[in-house]
Amino acid sequence: MVAAAPPRVGRWADDPRWAWISPDPYRLLIGGALVPAADGATFEAISPRDDRAIARLSLAGPVDVDTAVRGARAAADGDWSRTTGRQRALLLERIAVVIEEHADELAFLESVDAGKPIGSVHYSDISISLDALRYFAGRARSISSRAAAMPDAGVIHHEFLEPIGVVAEILPWNGPLWTGVQRMAAILAAGNAAIMKPAQMASLSFLRLAELMADLDMPPGTISVVAGPGSVVGEALVTHPGVDLVSFTGGVEAGSRILELAASQVKRISLELGGKNPNIVCDDADLERAVFWSKLGAFGNTGQICVCGSRILVQRPIYDEFVERLAAAGAAMRVGDPLDAETELGPLISRGHAEKVWSYIEIGKGEGRTVTGGAPYTDPERSLSTYVPPTVFADVDPGCRIMREEIFGPVVALQAFDTLEEALAIANDTPYGLASGLFTADLDRAAYLARGLKAGQVYVNQWFSPGVLEAPSQGYKQSGMGGVGMEKYMQAKNVFTRVEAPR
Repeated sequence: MVAAAPPRVGRWADDPRWAWISPDPYRLLIGGALVPAADGATFEAISPRDDRAIARLSLAGPVDVDTAVRGARAAADGDWSRTTGRQRALLLERIAVVIEEHADELAFLESVDAGKPIGSVHYSDISISLDALRYFAGRARSISSRAAAMPDAGVIHHEFLEPIGVVAEILPWNGPLWTGVQRMAAILAAGNAAIMKPAQMASLSFLRLAELMADLDMPPGTISVVAGPGSVVGEALVTHPGVDLVSFTGGVEAGSRILELAASQVKRISLELGGKNPNIVCDDADLERAVFWSKLGAFGNTGQICVCGSRILVQRPIYDEFVERLAAAGAAMRVGDPLDAETELGPLISRGHAEKVWSYIEIGKGEGRTVTGGAPYTDPERSLSTYVPPTVFADVDPGCRIMREEIFGPVVALQAFDTLEEALAIANDTPYGLASGLFTADLDRAAYLARGLKAGQVYVNQWFSPGVLEAPSQGYKQSGMGGVGMEKYMQAKNVFTRVEAPR
């Protein structure tokens, strides 16, 4: 099937960038070749900016998954397994060069497919992808073994870190390009074969990257890309006996399903799941700094970030002023077409997800005081439900749904607290433990709160990790399991060699 002509509406009617979208279905990367789905099935890529189909993508099924796994198995057990760290590093560098050469195109595809503002895609997603490829290229060349002194003097010990084999990486839709490239880089650097499954709602940029990678010189099956629903493609990967490790980023419900499916094979699983991340603002905090970072933490990527600070606890003496300032900062953010270079927040990923977020906003109106946002836009360019204004609810009880449940939209709930002990009790009263933050000018307060917060990441006087590669983090409780960084894609082998004195 041929895709309908890309939508050329509004200010972007004559934008030549639409020519970057192929009229033919994007193909899967399997066994080193670009191929259609075995049954010829395709699906539409729907842009959240205007709810229109912009491309057709090949829809993988169980047959395609099996072919991809067999190709990856051959690579993991064959030519790719015998590459050196230097050879793997050179491949990662070639991928980086390809991304640099096609950065404008990939950013455009990511923007129209996932609704991410194109300026932030260039500034963040593309740069993170390039940084990850070059970082893990260096790591590939620096994998080292360890030796331990044995209690038996006649035995020499070496511990080697080796690749697991075939890794299936199931990607989220909120950052399909950078999360995919970052994880793929770590998988390959460790010496594994990678099967990448982008989220069905945001597959376009990664399938285009697959086309570009197909031209690189690498053993067939080293990288595979298969697109389709998690209920079909994802589950086929999880249950396939040829897959050694399944790594997943997404929601708790899907993560639980993966654990259930993998249990009979005792397959290795790594999960990065959700969060309802607390942000504690003390009464001695630098208010300007606290508001700036809290705004980014709550509303960045339209709230579609797993580590977003979606519940804010503010010490009572500054509570009213902080609420007022945060609401003003949120209301001033520019929400609009992701192709506009001035846009700060684009649309939510889909109509379906937007309906969920709007339902939580209606719940919030009965649970707290609406300070800003909470109502649909009325202008024609933002009339779709996918455009949601930054919404601030104040005076929310810690037991309320908008204070406890992950919304994954530009919605934040605030509550006042009196003592640090009270703040910690509220912050930790959640099944999640992904990220957390605090703002204070007092070093003792910062140390006390940082030690008391039950989360894998703690941000002090800022939000977001500036070193996700150098300091990868594992969530507490239901927010994650299975290891982090490049090491989760490797396994240790201990070799004990008995030596005899020469005669």
